[in-house]
Amino acid sequence: MRIAILPLLLLLGVGGCGYKPSSHYAKKVLGSRVYASVSVFIEEPENSTIVEDALKEALKTRLNVSFTDKSRADSEINLSLKSLKFKPLQIDKNGYVSIYRAEIVLRARHTYFSNGVPKTSYYTLEGFYEFPVKPSASLSLVQKFDAIKYSALKALDGLIPKLALSGNST
Repeated sequence: MRIAILPLLLLLGVGGCGYKPSSHYAKKVLGSRVYASVSVFIEEPENSTIVEDALKEALKTRLNVSFTDKSRADSEINLSLKSLKFKPLQIDKNGYVSIYRAEIVLRARHTYFSNGVPKTSYYTLEGFYEFPVKPSASLSLVQKFDAIKYSALKALDGLIPKLALSGNST
């Protein structure tokens, strides 16, 4: 009997105190229609598309927003690449790299309207992804693109709580 009461009390305690998940506050700031863009990376323009796809995937799966053109958007998010590095983490006995780490740093600019007044916030987002490489093999394009995508997704996971903080204060 005591085991059945504890989950009920926990549910009432969390529900009764007004708890709301961070996605609630982030969605409040983002709105339901978002314009998402990524500035082209001059060094590696093909990576821009990968990061833009990761941005849209992160927002769609985590906050269920829909994307629209700039003129109809409730808010706008623009990403630019600050840095992208591939670091060897582990080297085997023959001197070949066996594990790499992709590290990405993105700069996000978020613009939204609060009481008819545009507000802009800037965020620095960092993400990484570690992956194995076959000995004596070089880093393939597929591995490189996957690493960029997954490290960008991890970086963008850090954007949602930051948006939630600004949504909690409005």
